Amino acid sequence: MLKCKLVLLAGEARGGQVVNEVDSDDGMTLAALVPKPALSTKEKRKIMRNNVLQVLLKSTIMPFRWLKSSYRCFYCYEIFQESSDLKNHQHVHVGDEVKVQAMNNYWDSVVYVDISNMACKLCPEMVTDLYELIDHLIIQHGMVYNKDVGLCMVAFKLDNFNLYCLACGASFYTFGPLLHHTNKDHKGTSAILCDICGQHFKHVNLLRAHVKIVHENTGMLCPECGEKFETRAKLKTHQKNQHDVDKKYKCLVCSQTFQSHYKRSRHMATEHKNRQEIKCLHCPKTFVFRSMMMTHLRDTHLKVRNHICGVCGWKAFNSNRLKNHMYKHSGEKNFKCDVCDKAFTTKKIMRAHFARMHKTIQQPIITYEHTYVPQ
Repeated sequence: MLKCKLVLLAGEARGGQVVNEVDSDDGMTLAALVPKPALSTKEKRKIMRNNVLQVLLKSTIMPFRWLKSSYRCFYCYEIFQESSDLKNHQHVHVGDEVKVQAMNNYWDSVVYVDISNMACKLCPEMVTDLYELIDHLIIQHGMVYNKDVGLCMVAFKLDNFNLYCLACGASFYTFGPLLHHTNKDHKGTSAILCDICGQHFKHVNLLRAHVKIVHENTGMLCPECGEKFETRAKLKTHQKNQHDVDKKYKCLVCSQTFQSHYKRSRHMATEHKNRQEIKCLHCPKTFVFRSMMMTHLRDTHLKVRNHICGVCGWKAFNSNRLKNHMYKHSGEKNFKCDVCDKAFTTKKIMRAHFARMHKTIQQPIITYEHTYVPQ
């Protein structure tokens, strides 16, 4: 008589498959793979959230977000230019509840995690990579982890000075090119990538919409939540009502407010001396963030320009700058003035037009504490 039972294939620590183990009367054992029913998108998201949450609760790996050339806190969306500042900040989010809430509100298919200081919270055993950590937590501590949706995480080792690919060892100056390399060459999240910024997408249609909205200026994307708006005015109204953008960049020392994180950081460095400005070794320019100084150094002084224009031979620092340069040859005018909708070939020309035609100096309003009342 044949007896059937479900087991996991031996050695499948990173994604086991369900099989039928068939025992016959003569002692022979036959294994046949049993196909699993396809999971819905909702089911996959639920499994992914629980998988990542279990690892976050039981280890020291640090989740983070990356949006528009900036690191973001996984829990409060605060913006950081340097990975060290991000790491120092995330220590303020303590307790399991904040992690549970963050994962319940997470909608992407994978989570970026920093494994620079990775360790198991439950025991002192050393682990060297993310796969080994998950295997350790499952085998040694009985962690519940459903492998039907894959790893759910993309691992990096964040560093201010030395970023390298964990798969092939390629080195990068900043995180953006590393992320693009990971997604494109190692299929970190998706094979469908934006060639300009490296963001990944599930479908080609989503990529096309992203390019039109973000890179061709045919729409406005809220940097806080990603919602799309047809005009800048609608975007600003949304930011003011939903994200309190006017008060988001308030100086931590005085009452001044700023339109961007960078302007606030520059103000605090120059006025309150809360951090040391980084000076270029080759010219008098100073910078608040090291990443900006490195970009300036490579572009201005080291002349590291490997992207060459096929029309005139002009060399660009990166593919995005070369793309903007090509507008001069193609005649495309993708940079519109927010005031008069006049279009220009480059952002620099558009800004010069705005400063010349629309920027006005507001006269200060003089107020008096006591109004004169004739006797």
